[in-house]
Amino acid sequence: MKKAFAALVCASMITLTGCYGSYACFHKLHKWNGTLGNKWLNSIVHFVMNVIPVYGICYGLVDMLVLNTVEFWTGSNPLAADDSYYEQDKDGNSIAAVKNADGSMSVELTTAAGETAKMTLQRDENVVRALDEQGNLVAQYEIAK
Repeated sequence: MKKAFAALVCASMITLTGCYGSYACFHKLHKWNGTLGNKWLNSIVHFVMNVIPVYGICYGLVDMLVLNTVEFWTGSNPLAADDSYYEQDKDGNSIAAVKNADGSMSVELTTAAGETAKMTLQRDENVVRALDEQGNLVAQYEIAK
């Protein structure tokens, strides 16, 4: 009976965790490994972290069972804060975005002429809102479920 209950608890943990998420801990660790130096050092550290199972613990235990569960139920992964995105097109226009700890995203658009616009994107269950620097609603988009 105890084994059946333990198996049921384990199966419930796996199926109720909302495992599909950003895997922020694993990606931060992998990104850090890429900053250590040349390809040889990166490969050696990567191999060691697979043998020790740092990557496995980070991916399977920390991300899948803890952080992605938090992300599934709250909509925000605590470790994904400060993740950033930057892109510039061929004309010189750029966009920079940083994910905030509260789950919102700060965005700065810059034209090739140097004009900038800053906004904050907030997402509720099925609505995305764009707010200007003063917090006024600029746009709203409803996501179909």
